Amino acid sequence: MKQYCRYCCYLVVGDANYCTKQARTMSDASAKAVNRCSDFAFNPMDAFLENEKGYTPRKPKQPKKEQCDGQMSLF
Repeated sequence: MKQYCRYCCYLVVGDANYCTKQARTMSDASAKAVNRCSDFAFNPMDAFLENEKGYTPRKPKQPKKEQCDGQMSLF
């Protein structure tokens, strides 16, 4: 799962974006970018309220089959 500050419990959005765990401010662009923060705590709600449905991970891709169902093999 990719980590975004916007889906972290410690991010407070208001006049400035503030991380309460690391005690630092950040820009909107850095809060919406992927990061590798060790203090990340997942919160499915978007802090900026831009995504009303919340975080939904992508479904994993299905591996391709070598043969279609019912197809005969030549070898």
